[in-house]
Amino acid sequence: MRLAQCSRVAASAMLVMVQSNAFAQTSPSKVEEIVVTSTALRESSLEVAQPTNVLSGDELRRQIAASIGDTLSGELGVNSSYFGPSASQPVIRGLGGYRVQVLQDGSASLDVSSLSQDHAVSVESVVSKQLEVLKGPASLLYGSGASGGLVNVVTSRIPTERAPAPIGGALELRGDTASEERTGALTVDGGVGAFAFHADYFDRETDDIRIPGFAQSGALRNSIIDAGGDPDDARNRVRNSAGDAKGGAIGGSLVGEAGFAGLSFNRYETVYGLPAEEEAFIDLTQDRLDARGEWRTSGAWLDTVHASASYSDYTHTEFEAPGVPGTLFNQNAYELRTALDHHWGDDWRGTFGAQLVDIDFEALGDEAFVPPSITRNRSLFAFEERHFERWTVELGARAEQQTLDPDASAGLPDYDETAVNVSAGLVYKLADDRAVALNLTRTQRHPQAAELYANGPHLAVARVEIGDPTLDKETAYTLDVSLRSTGDGVRWTLNGFYNDYQDFIFLNPTGDFLAGEAEDDLLPVFEYLQDGAKLYGYEAEVVLPLLPAGTDVLDLRLSSDYVRGKLDDGGNLPLIPPLRVGAGLDYKRGSWQTSIEALYNAKQNDVRENELKTENFTMVNLDVSYRLTLAGNDWLLFARGTNLLDEEARVASSPLKDIIPLPGISFHLGARMEF
Repeated sequence: MRLAQCSRVAASAMLVMVQSNAFAQTSPSKVEEIVVTSTALRESSLEVAQPTNVLSGDELRRQIAASIGDTLSGELGVNSSYFGPSASQPVIRGLGGYRVQVLQDGSASLDVSSLSQDHAVSVESVVSKQLEVLKGPASLLYGSGASGGLVNVVTSRIPTERAPAPIGGALELRGDTASEERTGALTVDGGVGAFAFHADYFDRETDDIRIPGFAQSGALRNSIIDAGGDPDDARNRVRNSAGDAKGGAIGGSLVGEAGFAGLSFNRYETVYGLPAEEEAFIDLTQDRLDARGEWRTSGAWLDTVHASASYSDYTHTEFEAPGVPGTLFNQNAYELRTALDHHWGDDWRGTFGAQLVDIDFEALGDEAFVPPSITRNRSLFAFEERHFERWTVELGARAEQQTLDPDASAGLPDYDETAVNVSAGLVYKLADDRAVALNLTRTQRHPQAAELYANGPHLAVARVEIGDPTLDKETAYTLDVSLRSTGDGVRWTLNGFYNDYQDFIFLNPTGDFLAGEAEDDLLPVFEYLQDGAKLYGYEAEVVLPLLPAGTDVLDLRLSSDYVRGKLDDGGNLPLIPPLRVGAGLDYKRGSWQTSIEALYNAKQNDVRENELKTENFTMVNLDVSYRLTLAGNDWLLFARGTNLLDEEARVASSPLKDIIPLPGISFHLGARMEF
C-alpha cells in the first residue's frame, strides 16, 4: 500500500474520531490518568508533546510475554525484532537496536542487547508494574542511544514511598501451549516506619516453539531451489528455540517527608538457543547494583533533586554446541545521573542535569566480530516548559561527548565527537481531556563499536558483518504531530511523523558470500553504510463506546499504523514493518473482562536489495480475565488465545523472518494472587 492509500486510511480514522464525539456522553468508561515517569517532569501522556504508550495494571498482566519485544509488539507504532521467544527486542517506528534504548526505572539496561538482535534484553517485564514507550527521539534526556525511542520498565525494586502494610505482594503463575512456557513470579513489598523493602524472583522455561508449516519461508525455499540447492524440510517446530530464564532482586529505602534514598541488587540469568544454528546457544548472566534518591526541597527556585547510580557486571558466552564455548562477551559498565527540577516564577518550570556512562567491553574467541573497546559518554541536558491558559511550550537541549577507544592491538582509529540535540514542542488543550501537540527535534547519534569496527562472521544471525571506522554522526530532523483524547467516552489518538536523516547508518546486504565453518556453509556479507534517509508514517486509534451508560461496557477499537523507510539514493531501508490495520471489541461486566481482536499485517514489498519480501497475515486473538476475592486475597485469572487462525506469520522487522515464523495457535493461562 502506497503513501496516498495510507493517508486515506489515516484520514478515515480521523473522520471517525471527529464524528464520534457526538457519542462521548453515552459511555460509562473512565480512563485513569497515568503518570509517565520517563518524561522530563513525570507528566501524563496528554500533557507532553512526545507521543507515549503506557501498559499497566491488568492490561499489562494479560499481555506479558517471554521477552520485552513480544510484550509490546501489539502496541501502536511498536513491533518486534523477533528472534524466538527469548531474545526479541522492541522496534519503534521501524527503528531498533542502537536507536531504541531499554531502561529499568529510568536507568540504562547496561547489557549488550543493542549490539545484536540475538542478544536478550536483561530487563524482565513479569516483575514490573508499568511499561512506558516514548515514540520518536528521546535523546534529550537519555542520550543518543534513544534517538528512535525508548522503553522504560518501571519496578518497585527501590521503593519510593512508605509501605502501606508491613508485608504484601503478589504470586503469579503463567504458561502457554505454543512454547510450553512455565513461568512463576513472586514479588514482596513491605516495611515499617521510614524503612520500605522490596524483593522479587521469577523463573521461566520454554521449549521449541510450535509453528504452522515449514520453518523456512516460501520465498527462501524457492530461492534455494532456484539456486540448485535443497531447502530445509524442518516443520511444525522451530529447532533450537527453547530457553530458560530466572532472576531476582532485593532492595530497600529510607523514605521521609522530603524524599527517599535506596539501594537494590538484582541478578538476571538466561540460557537460550539460537535458531539460526543447529546447536548454538547463549548463556547470559548480569549482576546489577542500583542506587536512587530524591530530595524535595522548599527553595525559592529548586523543587526536587534526583540522583541515581547503576553498576553492571555482564557476561555471556555463545556456545557452538553443549560443552563447546565459542565467543565470550564481557562488559563492566556504570551510569551516574542527576537532575534538578526547578521553577522560574509562576510560569516556567523544568529540569537540568548531567549523565556519565562508562562501558568496558570485550569479546573473546575466534568468532569475536567486534574488538574490545572502552566507551565513555559525558552529557549535560536541560528541559524547560511554560504553561499558558491552554498552551504549553517545551524547550530542550543536550550536549553529549563520546569517546570510543578500541583495543590497541586492533590497529583501528579512536572515535571522539560531540553530539548536540535540541527540541521544541507545543501542546494545546482543546478540552480537559483532549489536546493537539507538535514536537520538533534535531537529534544526533554517535556510531557504536559494531558499526565502526565489526569485521568477521556473526554466526548467531548467520552473516558476516563489516564495519566502517570512518562513519560520521547520524543527524535526524523529526516532526511529530499528535491529536489525543484520553477522557471518558470516545478516546482517540492520531500521530503523524516525519524523520529526515543525514548520514543514516544501516547494515546493507552486499550479495556476496564467504565460507562458514562447514565446507558447504556460505554466509552472506553485510556492511555498515551511511546515506541520507527518510522515515515517515502514522499511528491511529479510536475507541468507540457501543452501549449507553450502565453496568456493562462494550467498546469498539479501530487502529492502524504505518512506517515507510527510504534512502536518498532511492533504495529501501531493510527490516521495516508493513502497514497494520486492526479492529477489536472489549467487553466489561462486573469482574469479567473479555476482548477479541484481529490485526492485519500487509505484505512488505518495499524491501532492500537482496532482502526477501514478507507475505500478509492476520492475527486473531481472544482474551478473557476475571477478578475475585478469595480467602481475603485478590485474584486475577486470565486466559488468552493467540493466532487463532494458525496463520504462518513472519515479522518483517526480524532478521530471521525467513527461518522463524511467529508461533502458531497458542493458549495462554495465568493466575495472579495479590496479598
